[in-house]
Amino acid sequence: MPRHAVIALAALLVEGGVAMRADSARGLAGTQRQSAFRMSTVFAETVESLVEMPNKIPNRMFIKSKLKMPHNGIEQYGEGDSDKDPEIIPIIIYEEPTFSYETFASQIAGYSKRVQKGDNCSGRVILITPSGALVDIGTKASAILPNAEASLNQVDDLTTVFELGQSYDFQVITSEDENGQLQLSRKRLMYAEAWQKIDEMHAIDADFDVVVASVNRGGAIVLVEGLRAFLPGSHLAGRTATEDMVGETIKCKFLDVDKENSRVVVSNRRAIVDKEMKDIEIGQVVEGVVTAIKPYGVFVSMNGVAGLLHISQISSDRVYDLEKALPVGMRLKCMVVSQDASKGRLALSTKTLEGAPGQMLKDPDAVYANAEVTAATYVERVERERKEREVAAQDVILGLESALAGSSDAMPAPE
Repeated sequence: MPRHAVIALAALLVEGGVAMRADSARGLAGTQRQSAFRMSTVFAETVESLVEMPNKIPNRMFIKSKLKMPHNGIEQYGEGDSDKDPEIIPIIIYEEPTFSYETFASQIAGYSKRVQKGDNCSGRVILITPSGALVDIGTKASAILPNAEASLNQVDDLTTVFELGQSYDFQVITSEDENGQLQLSRKRLMYAEAWQKIDEMHAIDADFDVVVASVNRGGAIVLVEGLRAFLPGSHLAGRTATEDMVGETIKCKFLDVDKENSRVVVSNRRAIVDKEMKDIEIGQVVEGVVTAIKPYGVFVSMNGVAGLLHISQISSDRVYDLEKALPVGMRLKCMVVSQDASKGRLALSTKTLEGAPGQMLKDPDAVYANAEVTAATYVERVERERKEREVAAQDVILGLESALAGSSDAMPAPE
């Protein structure tokens, strides 16, 4: 049978199927529908006899080059050209597939990645919705990234952290559901990476920048590598925790790191003190402001570094009223007499700067005017006394060694 006849036969079979569906809609019985289909089939058997009269065939067939069919079916006979008449459309003839659905499924199975809960994978963000995102990770179905698992902190708009078409790393947090979909998390990978960086910084006692997220009665909540950490109010250098700090970036060091309990405590004072203390030496004269008064002394702030001026180190004379002698806000000069860099503590003294006993209480300005000279004299005296003590201690040691050696010489030799 020629190719055009085969095409015509296919058209008639299609027409028979359409007729059956139409009859079904009108409520025809099954036998009548079968008859309609048989009529189309029988009519198709005469197609070969129509090949000889190409200009006088039903317009459902066009055998010059390809089969055409009308939309409205008004014309009973005649030729048609779909390029000129929009009412006529072509029938598309598809080739038989060269493989089965089973073969196709087996072929694509080799290109489908297999991942399971707990695996890390890379995927491309292909869709962002208000509730999450769809990620192509190479499996048969796209994976789901819920909003809650998108970042370490709450994100209302995923377009602020993800870009369509870009690839990111994720962790699989569920098994496949009934649709073959997995759920992913980026938050858990970021959490592990943040703790790794915190452990590394803590090991070398590094200072770092933190962003103040909120403040409370005890201090402030700050973000360290995206994780929430507590900054006690007592460890803020030269200031108190107020709302205007929110969003500010400040320097801190670690006070406590407990990964098991997910607890991080930081100190701004330690970071400032460690930096300033590198340039502070015992015997150095520093300037500061009285910031607080306690029964045992006053606290003095020096460029963010706080030092204690103990009541016994204010003057050689007895101090009866601290608030009167050293009111809050008073500027003064002190000498550093000891320091503990690991704890960020400085011990100060004005008594060592007195030219005469009680001068700090009687004429503090005279003490400040000669502070550097008095401090240098004091340091020289302390150094001289230290060397004298070392020489005296060495003499004692040598005397003891000589005494022990003499006693051993006097002992009789054993028989």
